[in-house]
Amino acid sequence: MSETTRSRRHDDEAGRFVVRARRLADLSQRDLAVRIGVSASTVSRIESGLTVPSIELFERILALAGLRLAVVDAAGNRVAPAPADAVRDNQGRRFPAHLDVDPPDQVPRERDVWPRYDRLEARAWYRQRTLRDRLIEGAPQRERPVDHPTEDELQLRRRLMRGRQPRVDAPPRPEPVCECPDACFEALCVADCTCQCEPQSNRLGLLFVPDDTMLHGPARSGEDDAAS
Repeated sequence: MSETTRSRRHDDEAGRFVVRARRLADLSQRDLAVRIGVSASTVSRIESGLTVPSIELFERILALAGLRLAVVDAAGNRVAPAPADAVRDNQGRRFPAHLDVDPPDQVPRERDVWPRYDRLEARAWYRQRTLRDRLIEGAPQRERPVDHPTEDELQLRRRLMRGRQPRVDAPPRPEPVCECPDACFEALCVADCTCQCEPQSNRLGLLFVPDDTMLHGPARSGEDDAAS
C-alpha cells in the first residue's frame, strides 16, 4: 500500500468517525455545522475525506456524541500521556524525553571525578544515548523505565533511604501557676476565682455553688435558738 493510499484511508476514517458521531448524537450535517461553528459544506468535505479536521475540531465533534480520542499501541492497549509531575531540572525545564533519567542520589561517575560546586544540587541526572545503550547491552534483563521519575516517587525514595527516624516526643506541658485567692484554700475554688484549678463540681461533673452549710458545717443548737 502506497503512502498516498494510506493517507487517503486515514482521512476517510476520520470522516467516518464524524458520521458515527452524528449518528449517535442524532445530528444532521447542518445541525453539526451549527454546533461546531463551521459551514455544512465543510462537514460534508470532512466526511468525504477531502478535508482533515484539526484535533481540536475533531475532539469537539466527538464530544457531542459522548466520545473522546485515545492513543493505543499496536496491540490495542491504551497508552497514557507522560506524567505531568515528572521531575524537572533546577530551571523548571523538562529533561529530554528520549533519554533516561536517574534519581539525584545516583550521581554519574564523571560528576564524582569533576564536581561542580558553583551549581545547585541536581534534582536528577539524565544519561546520554551512548551510556544508555551500553547499560542496556550489559544487562539485557534490565528493562528501560517507561517514564521519567515523578516528584512523589523521588520524595518516597528519599524517605526510604533515610530509614526509620527516631521518635521525638513533644515537650512536657509547663506546670500551672495557681493564682487562687485565700478563700479558695478553705474549700474549692470560689465563683469569682480566675484560676479555677479546682472547680466546684459534684460527682456527675455538674458545677454548683455550695451553700453556707457545706462550707461551715451545720449550725449549733444555741445558734438555732438565737436565730429563732
